[in-house]
Amino acid sequence: MLNIGRTRRWIVALGVIVVGGICAGAVIAAQVRGPGTPEGLEAAIDSEPLVLLADQPARNGLAKRGVFVQPTSAGFLCLWDAPSASSPARQGGCNPSSDPFAGGELFVNFVYDGGPAVSDVRDARLSGLVSEAVARAQVVMSDGTRRSLVLRGASVGAKSYRGFGYRLARTDLQMGVGPVAVVALDESGAEIDRQTTGFNG
Repeated sequence: MLNIGRTRRWIVALGVIVVGGICAGAVIAAQVRGPGTPEGLEAAIDSEPLVLLADQPARNGLAKRGVFVQPTSAGFLCLWDAPSASSPARQGGCNPSSDPFAGGELFVNFVYDGGPAVSDVRDARLSGLVSEAVARAQVVMSDGTRRSLVLRGASVGAKSYRGFGYRLARTDLQMGVGPVAVVALDESGAEIDRQTTGFNG
């Protein structure tokens, strides 16, 4: 699983491996359990509710999954790919609530099982959040084609979020076609952000 954002993600042990684009300052080292610390974030993730943002429908014998957003009292906004809101088997990451898009317009997770060749990947999923500046989002595939992403909304208290879930078609994977990047477009169709997946088969 890859977090494909630009800046740091916190790693939190939840019984699954959460991998992010981490810089040195994001190592879990603090000893004080309180808001703003890795331990405080872990406690918030364990106890605070998740809100469903989008579905990743069942396909080709693969179970349905959801894309969930989790604002935390620890000062982070988390994005999860999970079987349900109550499941501890989550994959994703967290960014500071003050800058959830890390200075850009996208916060994206990419998860896949299998490989290393694209044709050997059993399941591949993208999930993400977009800023208010984003009118449309697309997946750029390795064959040059694009797949449109359906943006859905969810409210969490006074906050509103928009995001997407996308499960790659098995036919694409079998043909060796994988996702190269997620791009954000404004109302004029101009690209305003791009996050590469690092997935090259």
